[in-house]
Amino acid sequence: MFPNEFRCSSCQTTFRAPFREAYYYLGSVAMGQQVEDSQLLEIPLRPAWCKDCACLCAAEDILPLRDFENAYGAARAGKEIDYPLHSAFMDSEQVVSEVGHYLRWRMARRHAPRVLCCGGTNFQYLDVAQPLIKHAECDFGFIEGETLHIGPYCGPGPGVLSAANIRLYDSEGGLLGQLTWRRKETNGWDTEKLSYLTPTED
Repeated sequence: MFPNEFRCSSCQTTFRAPFREAYYYLGSVAMGQQVEDSQLLEIPLRPAWCKDCACLCAAEDILPLRDFENAYGAARAGKEIDYPLHSAFMDSEQVVSEVGHYLRWRMARRHAPRVLCCGGTNFQYLDVAQPLIKHAECDFGFIEGETLHIGPYCGPGPGVLSAANIRLYDSEGGLLGQLTWRRKETNGWDTEKLSYLTPTED
């Protein structure tokens, strides 16, 4: 689970990730055009501390290929899985199809996991047993996760009443753009191009 926020264990300074949801775009059209739901793959994310940006952000959670193969086998056997997606309450055929997309993506993936604020690899995951990131502005504190329990939301969903601004990345974790407005009539989204403030070298 991606905690809602992180706090310094000493001074209680709060840190929040700028986003906790993002997608790989597996299609070929340029940003600025509409994309289809079928071309999107939700990115498994973990909270991380970017050492280059000195901030909390989401990082790709990419397990070894064998974990994807095992998940695909379990999905085909009708078993519930938790990675690369949570299959509870999903249709079994849909689970098999989506995990198949993840498996094909993982087989082609070459780049190491990136932190998605800047696309770099100089980061530390924060969802570990021991706090490893010291709060630089505090003499004694470490940055630790804190989960808030928020009730269910029954509204129209992102991209309907206001722009969703959900980030899109290519299959190697490079920033492409963002989803803006939902287009239910075409099962798709409007998009716009985005780029990192500072270019990241691979």
